[in-house]
Amino acid sequence: MYKFKKKSLHLSICSILCVSAAHLHAASNTHTTETLPTLAVTAETNGNTNYAAKTAASGLKSETPLFKTAQSVSVVTSEQLNQKQAFTLVDAVSDIAGVSAGYRGRRGLDDIIIRGQNASNQIYIDGLRQTNLTASGGSDVAVDLSGIDQVQVIKGPASVNFGQSLPGGIVNLVTKRPTANSFANLDLTYGSYNFKQAQFDLNYSPNQTKEGAFRLAGRVSDRKDEIDKLYFKDFFISPSYNFDLGDRAALSVIASYQHREYLRIQGLPAAGTIRNNPNGEIQRNLFIGEPQAGPYKADVYRVGYTFSYKFDNDWQFEQNFAVRNASNDGNFITIDRWSNNKLTSILRTSNLQDANNRIYTLDNQLKRNFDFQNMSHHLLIGIDGLHDQRKMNSYDCAISNLNVFNPVYGTNVDCSNRNYKPSYKKATDASNNTDKIDTTQFAGIYLRDQIFIQDNLIVNLAGRYDWSKTSTENRLTGKKTTPKSTDAFSGSASVLYNINNWVSPYASYSTSFLPNSGTDKMGSPFDPQKGKQFETGFKFQNDSQSLQGSIAWYNLTLDNVLVRDPTATSFNIAEGQQRTKGIETELAANISDQLRVNASFGHMYEAKTSKDTRPERVGRRIENTPENTYSLSTRYYTQSDSLGWYIGGGVRGESSKPIIGDTSVKLPRYALFDTEAGYNALHWGAQLSIRNLFNKEYYAGTFANTNNDDRVVTLGNPRQINFSLKFKY
Repeated sequence: MYKFKKKSLHLSICSILCVSAAHLHAASNTHTTETLPTLAVTAETNGNTNYAAKTAASGLKSETPLFKTAQSVSVVTSEQLNQKQAFTLVDAVSDIAGVSAGYRGRRGLDDIIIRGQNASNQIYIDGLRQTNLTASGGSDVAVDLSGIDQVQVIKGPASVNFGQSLPGGIVNLVTKRPTANSFANLDLTYGSYNFKQAQFDLNYSPNQTKEGAFRLAGRVSDRKDEIDKLYFKDFFISPSYNFDLGDRAALSVIASYQHREYLRIQGLPAAGTIRNNPNGEIQRNLFIGEPQAGPYKADVYRVGYTFSYKFDNDWQFEQNFAVRNASNDGNFITIDRWSNNKLTSILRTSNLQDANNRIYTLDNQLKRNFDFQNMSHHLLIGIDGLHDQRKMNSYDCAISNLNVFNPVYGTNVDCSNRNYKPSYKKATDASNNTDKIDTTQFAGIYLRDQIFIQDNLIVNLAGRYDWSKTSTENRLTGKKTTPKSTDAFSGSASVLYNINNWVSPYASYSTSFLPNSGTDKMGSPFDPQKGKQFETGFKFQNDSQSLQGSIAWYNLTLDNVLVRDPTATSFNIAEGQQRTKGIETELAANISDQLRVNASFGHMYEAKTSKDTRPERVGRRIENTPENTYSLSTRYYTQSDSLGWYIGGGVRGESSKPIIGDTSVKLPRYALFDTEAGYNALHWGAQLSIRNLFNKEYYAGTFANTNNDDRVVTLGNPRQINFSLKFKY
């Protein structure tokens, strides 16, 4: 049934592309003098004026320019996404100061750390949460960037705008919506590891306005990997439409469907990669799974809308709503530990998983700008809510060991016995068999006042109160937990002074909260995790605002982290603490009409566990947090209108990262070089791009077992060479 639907969708897309391209090409032949100027304006809008973003409206819930925002915000525009050669969200954010992305390797998910805190389940679309709060692994399905126009990384506590979250920051994605100009774009790409992709973006505006315009974006791709037997297949489509409701009201609706099929991997044992193994080095292309166990398959449906209305008394109302349903299933095979002291064979775990996650999100905003006591106030009042239900059914399967130096595949993966428990587990160990429903609900009310004093001084005061409730139903035992309720206040205060419209120093203080899941040994719910951050810095821009830069220093603390109960080691208590401190600087600029530059540097000089019930853990650096991150990328056009030839290049890298429990061994530092060259004509273009030019072999991160020989090390991305043909009408 799925194959029939997929073929039908592919045929429909091809038909739409052909018809639209033919229609627009015919229109250009009939009305040449009217069409060519429109195409020229589109090229300029996508190039010179939009390279360095000036605002991040949906991520900040504010139209205030970034130059006047007392907070670290990194925005990756559509041209920057192209310059970075970004095909995944990890590619898009991995070179942002203070961000570590892809630390769990190419496992098919979006793994992101911001300022030392996990942000994998803090991904938003158009200001609405789209990832499950209770999933330990973060995002359930990787985001497809073909429907995304801009990526915004909001650093620091974001609870005052979005409710429960960790204090490192969030990632907000801005979707492609209908525009005032009609166009049809098609990109065809072929590259390393048999990478094949077709990406399209169509926009039809009958009246040359946003109102009444329709847009369709999507892609189809298929690629393999340097790891044997690994592959990824993707399909995505997203239609959107703007209704014409007159001057006061506006309604934009958007829907999307995403299908992914891939083999999931985790990494390789530390012994044989970054640690010595008496048998030699493990080959990087080793596949530790079983091909016949089958791939992961995921389907994501999302429907949402944005409605706004302007009242006579200068009040403006805006409502954003979305419902997202994600289902994915597959057999997760990974390393448990070495099977013997010879360090030749590994014990593997096989866990058959079937998950479904449905999230309803709603955000209501009431805004008004007014003057009072010689001050201009930008007032925002909001009420938002979320209903999140996650169903998870998984159970262990029998699987044989694997000799990592002489792998033999084809072993039977037996998932017929749902009561199976791996023989190497102790009798006291709980089985991984689960069949449960986790439900999270929360509602919050927030108030913010941005006060502009004499056009130079900006004071921002914001507060929020949340009520949340979580519950779990265990369908194996029939038990339902008593719903746990949490309420919390979060807030922020900041001040920024615009010295001369070039430099703006600022200081801010903000807080966050996130409920802890589970209960202590007495069956009582934990206090929520609470974060706080002090940040100070400078914002920079030039007269034309084509250069946007910042430098920031931050001090972040997270309290009530779950740690082991010293009186009952199988339970936790909420008495841990983590601290991170660092300096970040970023720059995005049109140095001239022909030269683009993007640069960043992050120095996280402290990222440690500051409180723990196990003294040996106190003072250790938080895992997968390099002390230094840096990047520099450039693109040069031979003509000022972005047509003709262009070339580009860049470097990105991280310093070494310690392994938990062993300070004598670290993940080595690395530096990766990228390059590109291309040609843009009015109706077509070509591009050759290379990521990791010198095919540097590096490691992205570590996780899992605390025994260092058993620890899993994830692989960085190999060299990827892509050639693209682009058609524009």
